[in-house]
Amino acid sequence: MFEVIRLIHFADTADAEFREAIVAGLHAEVEPHAAAALIRPTLPGAINAGDVIARFRFDTESDWRAAENNVDSWFWTPAVDHVDGVTFTSSVSPADDAGEPTVYRTLLVAVDPSSDPEHVRQFEAETAAMPLYIRSIGASQFARVRDTTGTAAWTHVWEQEYSSLDGLTGPYMTHPYHWAHVDRWFDPERDRKIVTALCHGFVAIEEPFLTAG
Repeated sequence: MFEVIRLIHFADTADAEFREAIVAGLHAEVEPHAAAALIRPTLPGAINAGDVIARFRFDTESDWRAAENNVDSWFWTPAVDHVDGVTFTSSVSPADDAGEPTVYRTLLVAVDPSSDPEHVRQFEAETAAMPLYIRSIGASQFARVRDTTGTAAWTHVWEQEYSSLDGLTGPYMTHPYHWAHVDRWFDPERDRKIVTALCHGFVAIEEPFLTAG
């Protein structure tokens, strides 16, 4: 699958009518081409993830390219302050009996290009291994980014589904594996920090998305 994420940051002056028109326009442009589309308001507690998360899955890259210009044209308006986005390819790791998902979460990160390559590989391996230790994680995927746009040169994307928001805000965020292994790549007070920027956001879902399409 060819994967696309757009995190939409509306301008403060954008009223509800403008916002609804943009969401409706995105649906109209994407749905004829996409295998699956998710366009939902970002839930409270996000960090730098904007107001709406738009997440698309395409069978091929050419399907996305057929829709790309028309999709992105909806962001060329004063109603949108900016958009952070990525494209990537990856393989989804299925859920291990984590229950029916009700929350989709995405994390975009920018790794310092001057980082030691061995540290980057270790960061990637430790992040991808999180579902082995944190049982609240359902379906997930971790990947290097192909195309990037927005406020940083995004390098990696990490997605998960959860049966409840508590699974993300509780066991995921507080698990010893997270703090001992993954957090050090983000924390300036620890000697392994390589992440220079991030977007952390999540939305409500009624059915699995990462395995859709």
